[in-house]
Amino acid sequence: MLIRTKVGAMEEVYEKIKGMKKVQRAAMVTGPYDIMVIIEAENIEEITKRLIQEVRDIEGVKETTTNI
Repeated sequence: MLIRTKVGAMEEVYEKIKGMKKVQRAAMVTGPYDIMVIIEAENIEEITKRLIQEVRDIEGVKETTTNI
């Protein structure tokens, strides 16, 4: 998952995301996105219905792109 954050929110969003249960790896990156996340899930539904929404609900998240 690639995440674009609101200005000034990158570090706070990163800290919240890296503490999530299903997150295997998270990194702050440069370029059009601010954070890259690798998520482990039981199935595609868990990713699309639960985990993506959980990330989007974090204060400071502006946009996400999911690559499966």
